[in-house]
Amino acid sequence: MAYLAKPFTERLDASPAISVWCQLLLDHLEDFTTLAWFLVADGKLVEETFSRTMAQLDTTPFDATAPLLARNQVRRILITQAIVVLEATRREEEKNRISDPSPLSELPDLPRLAFMLRMVIRSSATEVADFLGVTRCEARELVSQAIDHLSARAPSSWLTSCRKA
Repeated sequence: MAYLAKPFTERLDASPAISVWCQLLLDHLEDFTTLAWFLVADGKLVEETFSRTMAQLDTTPFDATAPLLARNQVRRILITQAIVVLEATRREEEKNRISDPSPLSELPDLPRLAFMLRMVIRSSATEVADFLGVTRCEARELVSQAIDHLSARAPSSWLTSCRKA
């Protein structure tokens, strides 16, 4: 990903439309950053996600009369770009045969993304299916796989403390 070599600020070309979107992003920065972190779980990938989101927003008209609609537009674009960045990263890792032994890589991307979108971010089943390009039934199955995987991998101390609570 040669695009990551440039600092974030050097990748953005100033345009009138981008400043309005930037203000919206800044107003909700914590929410959008958390969303990106939940999806890609890596600082460089969060930066890449934001950069791609800003590039897409630069070509998107801003409707100041509907702030909630604009915020939801950013959210959808951010989720879509996070998925694109994650897919590109995985393709590059496969091409270079890079293996990440971290616990985050133990759960395949689609089930993890489905789980995060549905259970943490609280997207509807239809939204999860749309973002991941699968049917609603497949989205539910991916969430179920993630829950099964996480349940099987839960440390016994965590399970014990849950029973005591």
